Amino acid sequence: MRYLLFLLLPFTCAYGQEKDNARYTDARSLMIIGKGLPTDPVYVRLDVEQTKPLTPAVKGLSKHSAGIAVLFETNSTYIRAKWSLRGRKYYANMTPIVHSGLDLYARNKSGKWQWVSVGRPADKDTLNNQLIVEHMDNSMKQFMLYLPTYNELVSLEIGVAPEATLAKPSRPAIDTTKRVVIYGSSILQGASASRAGMTYPSIISRNTGWEVVNLGFSGAGKMEFPVAELLATMKASCFVLDCIPNPTAAEITERAYPFVKHLLTKRPEVPILLVESRIHETGYWNLRVGESTAEKNRLWKEVYERLKKEGYKQLYYLRATNLLGHDHEGTIDGSHLTDLGFMRQAAEVQPLLEKLMKKSGPAR
Repeated sequence: MRYLLFLLLPFTCAYGQEKDNARYTDARSLMIIGKGLPTDPVYVRLDVEQTKPLTPAVKGLSKHSAGIAVLFETNSTYIRAKWSLRGRKYYANMTPIVHSGLDLYARNKSGKWQWVSVGRPADKDTLNNQLIVEHMDNSMKQFMLYLPTYNELVSLEIGVAPEATLAKPSRPAIDTTKRVVIYGSSILQGASASRAGMTYPSIISRNTGWEVVNLGFSGAGKMEFPVAELLATMKASCFVLDCIPNPTAAEITERAYPFVKHLLTKRPEVPILLVESRIHETGYWNLRVGESTAEKNRLWKEVYERLKKEGYKQLYYLRATNLLGHDHEGTIDGSHLTDLGFMRQAAEVQPLLEKLMKKSGPAR
């Protein structure tokens, strides 16, 4: 037994003390995408000044880095990352990788974004240092690293081989002049994808090459008027309002019309797509839940029809009928989407967005 422990000890120590000779670069010096407005600090979606008129819930959630990604190119044979988080999180319906980890994609030889690997957050610490991928060839490749969806990222450094090049992409595969800004709920923010790249805004962005801004605020996408005022200041080729799961029927009646009309009036050159609430799967059995979702979608459609009658031509509508498919297998808890649900919603939303993006010019 003593001899066995002696043999195992060197392997245990070597694993725990993995050699790190990487050259690290602060990710803030690379290309940051997925932000509605410039912020200080960089990795938040809205900063202190921008959130002054907003609710405490939105202020807190705006610090989460959902939808933000770092683009870079390197010929390194491996990629490491060091990242620190504001705090440790636990969610019963989400993986640690999606709420606090990193998700890495690369452009393959066919010019498509292909998944590479993930950065797994530490179990008992907010500091992370991890080898994400190794043993690659040394050709120059473009990468996209998605940030945590439900945590605040304090710092991020990307490590490559000492002799390798690491820089902003010379020809970014994401076109920041084509921007879709989406406002919504916890589903939009990323609950409950397995990793950040599987939210439906991220899927659409990779498929199309557009920059897609994720302004999902978990449980707090309730159409307060100051949010409409803030959205109206953002550069966009198209706005998407996918927030109906969060407000009550009374809140929709009170807030939806002035919210949408303000955006239409302030940004008449930008198409706006209204998306119904996904059909809550539990509502097929719990009649109260089903009736509530149907009522909120009915009120949302009334707002759309009222504004169309007033002559707003840049307004469009997407019903929830096909958002999640029809086998009732697209959610983790009846409400929040799995990867399957997100892929289905992306497949439903993207064709309509492609038509709207042809109607609008560059983001302005």
